[in-house]
Amino acid sequence: MNGLNILIVEDETPLAEMYAELIKQSKVCRQIWLAGNIQQAKMIIERLKPDLILLDNYLPDGKGIEFLDELASQKFLGGIIFITAASDMKTVSEAVRLGVFDYLIKPVAYERLEHSLNRYAHLKRIIDEHHYVTQRQIDDIFNTFSRSELKSSCPIGIDDITLDKVKQFFVSSDTAYTAEQIAQSTGLSRTTARRYLEFCSTEGFLLAEIVYGKVGRPQRIYHRNEQKIDK
Repeated sequence: MNGLNILIVEDETPLAEMYAELIKQSKVCRQIWLAGNIQQAKMIIERLKPDLILLDNYLPDGKGIEFLDELASQKFLGGIIFITAASDMKTVSEAVRLGVFDYLIKPVAYERLEHSLNRYAHLKRIIDEHHYVTQRQIDDIFNTFSRSELKSSCPIGIDDITLDKVKQFFVSSDTAYTAEQIAQSTGLSRTTARRYLEFCSTEGFLLAEIVYGKVGRPQRIYHRNEQKIDK
């Protein structure tokens, strides 16, 4: 397998583009297409037959969960990762019944999305490379759906969703920020923003520097670690 051809179905263009930029960093991605509604998605699926669809639920011309039902009835051969703010059990159980590979609740942490992409790529590789399988290979296929190996590395006081929110300021930009700027943009207190920025610095995602201005006290600024992000 030379990589996954991925269709992102998301009507919020900046969010779709952010997903695309993040996914491009993944080794399992070959090509990405964007669709802003179900009708566009149908045309792309018919013409280009993507390996994997990242599908939002609330779209301008219908619900993703209803489109899932249509894809299932048409025996769509690719995988589907459902990405939505919908966390009610009815939607979750219906998505599972319709065969989604994974279900991600917005806002999505990149590490979580990357983990899902890697698992699907592993599953597709097994399917593509074998006509017949042993029990062990079947076990491997079913174990691919398990996420038990994904563990949060966040210490007490660091929330995954808030951490991802802070990280997004640096993912697609080389701008440097102070704790005060992050606090104003996120609604966090300056102390909380600094705690998250220092955690990002500790794990190598960000680099911290002291900047001395002409007046006032020196400021601590944070910018992304290019070597860490490129990995």
